[in-house]
Amino acid sequence: MKTKSKWFLLSGLVVLLVVPLQACYIWGTPPSLTKVQAAVIIQAYGVPNIDQYYAETLEKEASQSRGDIGYVTSTGQWDAKYEGEGNWTIKGAVMTSYWGECLTTWTLNEGTSKIQLIGFESD
Repeated sequence: MKTKSKWFLLSGLVVLLVVPLQACYIWGTPPSLTKVQAAVIIQAYGVPNIDQYYAETLEKEASQSRGDIGYVTSTGQWDAKYEGEGNWTIKGAVMTSYWGECLTTWTLNEGTSKIQLIGFESD
C-alpha cells in the first residue's frame, strides 16, 4: 500500500512540475494578449480609424490615392498570429460602402500599443 501511495504522490508531483513548464516560452517572451484580445483591439481601435491608418502607411506606397475609405465595419472571422517579442499580425475582413468587402492586415505591438494597417485589398 505504501508503494502505491508513494507512486501516486510522485506522479502527482511530476504533473505539477511539467504542466507549468509547457506554458512557458523558453525561446521568447510570452504574449500578454490572447488571439481574441489582439483581434478585438484592432476591431475596436483600428477599424473605426481606418482612414488615418491607411494614410499613414499604405497611401504613401500606393501609386494613386484611394481617398477616404469612410465608414467600415468588421465582418467574418479574424485571425491573429503572435510573431514574437510583443508583435502581432491580425487579418480580417471589413465591409465598406464603396468597395464592399475588403481584406485588411494589421500589426499590433504590445509594448508600444502601436497599430499599423499594412494591407488593404479590395476587388
